[in-house]
Formats: sequence, C-alpha cells, structure tokens
Amino acid sequence: MKYCRLALVLFLLAACAPQGNVSLNQEALFGDYPSQTLIQETTLTVSMNPEQISDYDALCKQLHDQIWSQGSEDLLHLFVDSAPLIRPVLESRSVASDHQEVHPLLCDPWQDQITGRVSQTAQMTATFIPEHRFAGIIQSLQDNQTMGGMRSRAYVALLAPAFSPIPIPVLIVQQSSGLEQGMMQVVGSGLITQVSDATGQMLILESTREILPGDIFFQLQIHAVTVPMPEMSLPLGLGQEDEWLKPDMMQPALE
Repeated sequence: MKYCRLALVLFLLAACAPQGNVSLNQEALFGDYPSQTLIQETTLTVSMNPEQISDYDALCKQLHDQIWSQGSEDLLHLFVDSAPLIRPVLESRSVASDHQEVHPLLCDPWQDQITGRVSQTAQMTATFIPEHRFAGIIQSLQDNQTMGGMRSRAYVALLAPAFSPIPIPVLIVQQSSGLEQGMMQVVGSGLITQVSDATGQMLILESTREILPGDIFFQLQIHAVTVPMPEMSLPLGLGQEDEWLKPDMMQPALE
C-alpha cells in the first residue's frame, strides 16, 4: 500500500512539472525547395471620436495604433482563412531582406462633417515567406496545457533574430497525414508579445486546429501606405510623414 501511495505521488508530481523544450528536426521540416512568397492585402478605415483634436501628434499616433492593430489581425485572418499549403525552405533564395524596414505612413486624417468622427484610411500588405530565417517553434503552452487555441498563450523559440519590433505577427503551420512529403498548411495566427534573445511569448489569435508544442511559425512582413481621404471630407492637417508607429500591445508576462 505504501508503494502504491508513493507511485501516485510521483505520478502527480510528473504531471504538474513544467514541460521541457521541444527539440526540432530541422532537416525533416525544412527542405531544398523553391522559395515561396505569398501576399495578402487589405484596405481599412479606422475612426475615432478624439477628445482633443488640437493635439495633432497624439491624434496621429492613436490612428496609427488602430491601423496597425486592426490591419495586422485582418491580414492574419486572410491567411488563416485561405489556409495555404507551403513547403518550408531551409536556405533562402528570395530577394526579401532579412529585416523589416520601418515604413513611413503619411498622417492624413479627415473629419466627417456630419458625425464629427475623425478617420484615416490605409492599404496594408503582408508578405509571407516560409523560410528558416523567419521561423520559430512553439516550445510549450501556458499552464502546461497539451493543446491550445484562440487566446491561448505559449512560450516560443525563434530560429533566427526577430526582424521587427513587438508585437510580431506570425502564422502557425502544421503537417498533416493527408499532405505530400515536406508540405505544411497554415492553421493559425498569433502575436509574439515578448522577446528576450531567442525566446519569447506568443498570444494565439486564431486557429482552425489544436495548436501543439512543436508546431512551427513564420514571422510576417507588413507595411502600410495612406489612402487619400474621400471627397467632401474636412482635412485636419496638411499631412506629415511620421515614423510608422506600432501600438503598445505588450501582454503581461506568463506566470
């Protein structure tokens, strides 16, 4: 009886222990394939009722933050919804840069003369290149969960340095028994909310399957350009090119 109790205690301790790092067989996941470049585009208008329209700089930053947040999630959803098939490439053959440039966005808000709402329109483009230099792996899920989904949090490892400031938009891919050798499919999206050296934390935004430790992901390159305001609208400023600002979307550290 005593040995049975000891065995039960050891079993419970093992079940509660944190999950270890997931090893990655890079040769099995990444191959010598032609490089792919997949692109999604969206045009969106964000609106707000500003408390102080006279503070032009703060107005521009708030509009930029809304554009980045909403536009990034819209682009990620387009990829997840289309569920493209990809073959992860080990060596880069594309001409895309290793690091995402900071794209200027013309701050050109306009005001609806009837409602008084302030708006700005932007066209956003996301480039998905499934190459090793943009890849990472989900090491474990919060609270040692065996699988995750929408709004789950995960610990991740980057296989190459992050090429844009946080939050970093990513696409999660998985293998499937019904796919050809070396082929994977987009099954989810997320935002890397914290990065320290080669490790980080991810908030899973969307998934069409259970997200598992060992799944790999790829960072997206996103940029935006201003769309001219519609006719019969009231401009709020002469327009100025500000550095593209990302929102402060830092998530609390995982416990």
